Amino acid sequence: MSETTKEVSKLDDWAEWHSSKKSMLSYSFGSFGIELVGNAFAGLYFFFYETELLLPGILLIIANTIFALYNAVNDPLIGYAMEKPRKFWARWGKRYPWLCITLIPMYVCYFLLFAPPMGLGPLALFFWMTVMLLLADTFYSAFFVQWQGMFPEKYKTDDARRKGNVYKLILAISSVIVGTLIPPQIYEYDVVESYALMAGVILIIGSIAAVFVMYGAREDPARRAQQVEEGAVKQQPFLKSFKNGVSNKAFLAYIFLYFGNKIWDLFVLGSANYYAKWILGISADNLTIIYAAIILGIFSAVPVFTYIAKKIGFYKTAVIGGFTESVLTIPLLFIRDPITSFLFFYIVGFGNGAMWAMLSPILAEALDSLAIQTGKRDSGVYVGVYVFFGRLAIILFTFLMVFVHGITDFNAAAPTGKGQQSALAEIGILITIGLIPILGTAIFTTLFALTYDIKGEKKIWLMEQIRTKELERG
Repeated sequence: MSETTKEVSKLDDWAEWHSSKKSMLSYSFGSFGIELVGNAFAGLYFFFYETELLLPGILLIIANTIFALYNAVNDPLIGYAMEKPRKFWARWGKRYPWLCITLIPMYVCYFLLFAPPMGLGPLALFFWMTVMLLLADTFYSAFFVQWQGMFPEKYKTDDARRKGNVYKLILAISSVIVGTLIPPQIYEYDVVESYALMAGVILIIGSIAAVFVMYGAREDPARRAQQVEEGAVKQQPFLKSFKNGVSNKAFLAYIFLYFGNKIWDLFVLGSANYYAKWILGISADNLTIIYAAIILGIFSAVPVFTYIAKKIGFYKTAVIGGFTESVLTIPLLFIRDPITSFLFFYIVGFGNGAMWAMLSPILAEALDSLAIQTGKRDSGVYVGVYVFFGRLAIILFTFLMVFVHGITDFNAAAPTGKGQQSALAEIGILITIGLIPILGTAIFTTLFALTYDIKGEKKIWLMEQIRTKELERG
């Protein structure tokens, strides 16, 4: 151990503070802030521009492809750039300043996405949509890679990570409640202005979360000193970091698990408005009941799978959770009655809750593995790398949505109600909300199960290495 490292080890690491309820709750408001934007806006903006503003499909494809490509590239690059040493690290920490200044601007950009100037033509709408998406994602990435990268640094043991994950899940599920139940009560189908009002309300709520996260996201003196010490080591080239990530079996497996769940999120939640408007024939405010059923399912699943993880470990629980999410989505292929759908959306939510419980612990273990492999924690870089692959799912979503709508004769201007779309178009909606996420989740859960290697003796060895090399502070 070097003299510098010995000096760092004497500094206060705020161990009790990191595990305090107040600190955990505050830090977890980052989960609320980042999940709220996804639940409120992620699938809705596509629906808004396609069916309310009637932006032509080709422009939707181009805009969303530009967004997805930028989205994919900027996450690892932003993560890499933020790992470069800065003068403020010693005083404020590597991650904390970014967490304080990026969340509110992100919400402002999403508000503007739903509030384009009146009278814009298709080309101007295309540019407005593209620019706002790119700006919003820049702020999103800057916050997310730092906040997510902080998790294994703040919580260093399995027990702490389970407890910390519970707080994250509580706030994340709370954001699901707010992000899915409030917007449909504000916006109305065929009333363009109502979407801007909805986005303004979410902006206010998200800004409050941004303030709350500041207390728990602070970095302790020992961690700040460790960051400065690590910063003195020459940063490896970005492409080498990228290669390290995808060559690490645990991290690659996490990418599979994350990608499969991202497919589920995008297609199920992104198709919900289409499903409600034309399969169930209900208004936007009644969509709230569907979202409430999903939320109840998630709430029910999280403690169940958290308990299972305590008994059989993160790996086995994640495999069970992935297949549970896939299988429990099957009923969506057959349900067309609004009342019946409420029960089955609860079941669908239960499956999704399994993944909510497992993604963070699996990521933390994968980042531990990378820390041992590389000798330092570059969590921001690797968070950006896995998000890069998740963003590719947006491209997949865009092309498949437009493709399926195109070949099934989908009518974006059709009024609300059953029978307003052709039978073929209705099948297309069922494919996007059911078949694609069912297959996607199952395939990538299988790849995760075959690839992940932190289990049994390997996990014991990894934890010993973390303790021995004192990388729990890195």
